[in-house]
Amino acid sequence: MAERREDFVDAPYEAPQQGLEQEVADIEAEVLGIDRMGREDSFYDFGGTSLQAIRICARIELSLGLKALPVWLFSNDILHSFVAELRARTQNAHV
Repeated sequence: MAERREDFVDAPYEAPQQGLEQEVADIEAEVLGIDRMGREDSFYDFGGTSLQAIRICARIELSLGLKALPVWLFSNDILHSFVAELRARTQNAHV
């Protein structure tokens, strides 16, 4: 059974925005073994490891068709920041 987000983070939960942010949040939560990931939550706050970052990025690439590198997650550990990085990289790839 997944751990509850509240077991790890004391900050109030802010739901991810619909679309890509929600999809990435669902992937992160599943890989991290938690019930939900908020848009202001940090990958590190849930004990995120390099192996989990690789899994998250692989799932994003497989499920969503977006290139995702673990280094982007390491440097943008807050959900909405990581999604912004993914969007920026995706837009730059199409230029």
